[in-house]
Amino acid sequence: MIQTLTFSEAGGHAVNEDSFYVTQHPRHPGCWLVALADGQGGRAGGRQASRLACDAVIEAASAAEAPSLLNPFAWVSLLRTADLAVAADAEAGLTTLIGLCLLNDQLAGASSGDSSVMARSASGVMTELTAAQSKNPPVGSGVAALYPFARRFSTPYSLLAMSDGVWKYVGYPRIREVLQNERGAAVIECLERAARMPGNGQFQDDFTAVILECG
Repeated sequence: MIQTLTFSEAGGHAVNEDSFYVTQHPRHPGCWLVALADGQGGRAGGRQASRLACDAVIEAASAAEAPSLLNPFAWVSLLRTADLAVAADAEAGLTTLIGLCLLNDQLAGASSGDSSVMARSASGVMTELTAAQSKNPPVGSGVAALYPFARRFSTPYSLLAMSDGVWKYVGYPRIREVLQNERGAAVIECLERAARMPGNGQFQDDFTAVILECG
């Protein structure tokens, strides 16, 4: 059984420009769909872009048959749909985007930007599934650089999707340590503590973490 946990909070400004979506496929229970986007700061429309990107990719994935979503190149097409939807919206800016599905211990997805997906295997091996992605061109440009990824797991395993406000301020060594030693809500609690600034307890950037665990 898959357990999901999520956390998102603004950092450094009033509006959280991160967006995420975690849901089961409407016609295939047990097929989990995840989208995570981090609106590009420093320009208008980041929040609109991230929301629209997540909505578009989940809507497109929900219309597909679940087995087809285990093809990572199908996710390239789904993210392209989202890229074009954001580009067509006059109020939307630019954003990162991760889209993926988890079905029968198989994962497939695609990404663009610098949000990240880390996986811990049953043997404890850590893999950054989004390591090959590129930040430019971003989603919302209409020509976003999109990179597929896929993985098969043995139980137990953990999956962490996160915006750059997590990995930049926690650091990958600490993230790997937390995923190795903690489970459930304790993962998010540890990541939060590591990222919050001493004194005021605030985040330096928008912080979003989505966790899926099995076993």
